[in-house]
Amino acid sequence: MSSKVRVIKIQQTIYLTMLAHVQAFLPEEACGLLAGSNGQITHLYIIENILHSPVTFEMNPQQQLNAMLHIENLGLDLFAAYHSHPGGPSKPSETDISQAYYPDLVQIIISLQDPSQPTTAAYTIINGQVGSVSIAFFS
Repeated sequence: MSSKVRVIKIQQTIYLTMLAHVQAFLPEEACGLLAGSNGQITHLYIIENILHSPVTFEMNPQQQLNAMLHIENLGLDLFAAYHSHPGGPSKPSETDISQAYYPDLVQIIISLQDPSQPTTAAYTIINGQVGSVSIAFFS
């Protein structure tokens, strides 16, 4: 995925599954990976937050590796990583910015400040610089 991405396209059912995942793990941050092809996200990989924290996350390394190998075996592209902010806004925290280890991935953040009305935003984070990415949904 190019660091110049301006729009990320997510299959509606994948988005709904992602929302259900992050809501199920309240009050902890939840995380995962998103993959697909032809510029469209069609696969979701739920990854355990091994920190089990409400303010930060770290993906389970074995689950992350397994997901990446599965993505490669299917010939898909890894497009994005997502995580939730149970008590914060849907914008990158200082930790998110400092730990953006994959600059080519879009970072999707779901705020659950109001769990009944989650807000979702997407970003690129490259060398500490945050850029907005639009989210489009498809069936």
